[in-house]
Amino acid sequence: MYDQDDLVPPKWRSLFNNQDWLMHDIAVKSFFGFVAIAVVAHLLVFLWKPWLPPQI
Repeated sequence: MYDQDDLVPPKWRSLFNNQDWLMHDIAVKSFFGFVAIAVVAHLLVFLWKPWLPPQI
């Protein structure tokens, strides 16, 4: 069954309805945002005070 306002891609329709798909979208984007912020924070701390010894 396909509605014109259905946001779920066809291959995922058996698992999600529109509300579930929007919640999943928020969760995935939040996770990627958290990972991006964590990577930047770790990079900045490593540039400030490296925790790995220099390789000779």
